[in-house]
Amino acid sequence: MVDADNIPHMKRIDLGSGIVATRPSDLVYVILQATEKQVAEKAIADPEGRDEFAISSDALNYWRVAWRCAVEWATTGLDEAIAREVKEGICCARGYAPDDFDSALHATKGRVRLPFGWTALDLAWQMTCRDPLRLLDPKLADRRVPTAIAGIASHLQVLQGKGSILLPIDQLRALLEQRKVVISGAVQRLVEAGLLEFADKSYHTGKARQFRFKGVEGEHFEKIKQEMPRKSTERPTPTNP
Repeated sequence: MVDADNIPHMKRIDLGSGIVATRPSDLVYVILQATEKQVAEKAIADPEGRDEFAISSDALNYWRVAWRCAVEWATTGLDEAIAREVKEGICCARGYAPDDFDSALHATKGRVRLPFGWTALDLAWQMTCRDPLRLLDPKLADRRVPTAIAGIASHLQVLQGKGSILLPIDQLRALLEQRKVVISGAVQRLVEAGLLEFADKSYHTGKARQFRFKGVEGEHFEKIKQEMPRKSTERPTPTNP
């Protein structure tokens, strides 16, 4: 295996839960640990079935980690050298034949739903930071919180397809570092402006309210063209509350 210290472009990445990766071997460790936990939780008694589940999980976790790195680093995927090191590390630890693991990767690539360590809300927030929008309604233009929530909702809708989306107030409050009542009011303003609609008209308290993003580009919002991409950890510049 090539010395990881000689591999270029391996940026530091904080994967949460105290996990900070600075080299490909760290990514290998994260993938293996995630799989070990999943295998233990699955508790498959049959050795052949357990082995099948393990290699599938290793492949899926590889894609999840690669996706997380790509979003954090604003790249299209792992650098070729880093990807090779990670795959070799997994195969060495598990005893997989490299070509067998490549086949497992091909079989699982389309099954990944979210990057490692993130919820759909986390991913939508990162996408909003990288590709912000501007609301066209004069009452909402340049309003930071409604704009941020609208961006999150638009990306959640893309991820969800035709299904409904959730905009959990507590999670949004923590994400945007705002008061709960401000988040609730901002969501209501977006509903009144036609960017959001209630998916369930017969809503009753006690369950999460579901929405659909109905904003139309050019009518309700416009995308902001940026000369330089926004860093994934950067929050929108505060303007009006």
